[in-house]
Amino acid sequence: MNKLAKAVRVMTIPPILAFIVATVFISTNSLALGGLRQYIAMIVFLTLFPALAYPLQPLLPKYKDKGREGQRELAFIASVAGYMCGVAFALASRAPATAQLMYWTYMASVVFLSAFNAFTPWKASGHACGVAGPICALVWLYGARAWPAVAVFFLMAWSSLKLKRHGALEIALGSLASISAFCLVLSIITRVQPHSLAMAIAALAFLQ
Repeated sequence: MNKLAKAVRVMTIPPILAFIVATVFISTNSLALGGLRQYIAMIVFLTLFPALAYPLQPLLPKYKDKGREGQRELAFIASVAGYMCGVAFALASRAPATAQLMYWTYMASVVFLSAFNAFTPWKASGHACGVAGPICALVWLYGARAWPAVAVFFLMAWSSLKLKRHGALEIALGSLASISAFCLVLSIITRVQPHSLAMAIAALAFLQ
């Protein structure tokens, strides 16, 4: 059972979830995402950057002997770097609202996650944060068709509890961080770019 839990945990790491969400977007409505260029950029900034922590850890003296704690620290740094670059690219390239929603949600999630960890006695789960946010975005954009994706969250939670990587409260706080970030960013973009976001939603609704 532990092997299954480990496999689930690996398959639900945030970079993989980001890749899946970006691929779903480009497959269903490439214009809402901004076309192939925006898709490639999203893969680079939301998937490849955060994933760099895993191959780089053994090569960096500061982190190679720290085990999982060092891996988590390096993953956080790599993720923040990727999210910041993604936000900068989205602004510079005038990415559509859907793409900006994704980048800013990831960036805001990091801020909320850091706030939980810095100002409360609990440690929010970064893994849960990286899973709950993308699933929340899928459900909001695709409605009932995306509800099966919620099962991925529960599988991730089960694997974390089974392997004792996180407690239930840590998973709940991590999820709250990303869902809160998504709702905040969505409310801002709805005010700033209402027409762009409305067009993306209309196109997705047409596909349903």
